[in-house]
Amino acid sequence: MSKKGVTVVVGRAAVDSNYRELLKDRPLEAMEGYDFILSEKQAIAGMDYNQLEKFASNLNHRLRHWFVAWS
Repeated sequence: MSKKGVTVVVGRAAVDSNYRELLKDRPLEAMEGYDFILSEKQAIAGMDYNQLEKFASNLNHRLRHWFVAWS
């Protein structure tokens, strides 16, 4: 695929907790429909999910503050 495809999957995982769990527990299933080469699949399957969880939590926290300030 490309960096764009990897970015889409990681971005989706950052904002969607259900997808993040699927990616952690069944990465090949989570990557179905994406045209990744083997090295991309390996990189995604081997990422540090604790760090992704921290990133997602921080991202959601910042977005909540932005929404409250905006509204």
